[in-house]
Amino acid sequence: MKKTKDIFLVGMVFLLIIFPVSNSYAQHMGRGRDWHGDQHAKNLENLRMLKLLETLELNDEQDTKFITAFTSFRKDIRQISEDIRSEVDSLAEIVKQPTPPENEIMTQILKIEKMKMQRDNIVVDFHKEISNILTPVQLGKLVIFEEHFDRELIESVRGFRNRIAPPSPESEEAPGQ
Repeated sequence: MKKTKDIFLVGMVFLLIIFPVSNSYAQHMGRGRDWHGDQHAKNLENLRMLKLLETLELNDEQDTKFITAFTSFRKDIRQISEDIRSEVDSLAEIVKQPTPPENEIMTQILKIEKMKMQRDNIVVDFHKEISNILTPVQLGKLVIFEEHFDRELIESVRGFRNRIAPPSPESEEAPGQ
C-alpha cells in the first residue's frame, strides 16, 4: 500500500510539476519564466489539495467549508511567506555592504521575526477555525499532513531526479581498467 502511494505521489509530481502541459506551454512560450513558476505553484497547490482531501476523507457537509477555509489559509500563508523572502533578500543586500550598518541589520531581523510570528499565528487561527469543521482525528491527520507533505514531495522529486540523472564521469570506469 505504501509503495502504491509513493508511486502515485511521484507520478502526480511528474505530471503536475515537472512535465509541462504541451498545449499550455506552447501557447505561453513568450511569457517567460514567470508563467512557468506561477503554473508550477498552482499545480503544486492542486496536488496539495488533492492529497489533503484524500487524507482527511471529508463528508459532504465538511467538504465545502473546509475547502473554503483551506484555500483562504493557503493564500495568506503564501503571501506572508513571499513577504518574508523579500525581507530576507533585503537583509542579504544589507550584509553584503562593505561595512553593513548594524542598526539596519537588527531592524531587518526584528521585522523578519515579527513576520514569522504572524505566519505562525495564521496557522494557529486556521486550526482554531477548522476545529469546528473537522473531527479531532481529521485535525490530527491535517497536522501530520502539514508536516509531511513538503518533505515527502522534495524526497520524491530527489528520487525521481536520481533515477533519471546520467552517471557522472567520475563514477564511470575508463575502458580497460
